[in-house]
Amino acid sequence: MNKPDFRINRPGKYEYRLPVEKRGDDKEMRGIIEARTSGDYEIRVVAEHLVPDTKGRIEVRGVVENGARVKLVGLVRIGEGAVDTDSFLSLKLLMLDDKSFALAEPELEILNNEVKASHAASVGRIDEEQLYYLCSRGIKREEARRLIIDGFLGNIEN
Repeated sequence: MNKPDFRINRPGKYEYRLPVEKRGDDKEMRGIIEARTSGDYEIRVVAEHLVPDTKGRIEVRGVVENGARVKLVGLVRIGEGAVDTDSFLSLKLLMLDDKSFALAEPELEILNNEVKASHAASVGRIDEEQLYYLCSRGIKREEARRLIIDGFLGNIEN
């Protein structure tokens, strides 16, 4: 089992960089945010492509509850000479209560035209139909909720 590159579980400001500096580099960064304690969590992740013919992937998933406030900003920066770059950024946050706040902001900064770059971002809640399905199979509601959360975060850990 691969471990994530970072795991955040305390309020604060964090920044993680994925420098892609060597031709032919194929790098990835994976992170987990467990904002289960009240407070402000500011997280910034940056993929920086500096040379041609590179690949980069950043995937961050998080859960937010107990009055936590999460701002997750991701940036893919592709330099002027970094042609033939392929980069993807994914930011996904799961809200677990109504007391908390979550924001996911993906950004692309592309300084040439010969690249493939995209991003995805979402903030959502546990699907009630998923909970109902698991409960209809004899799983208690809290256990079903835990299974859904573990599955959501587990995509990063596996």
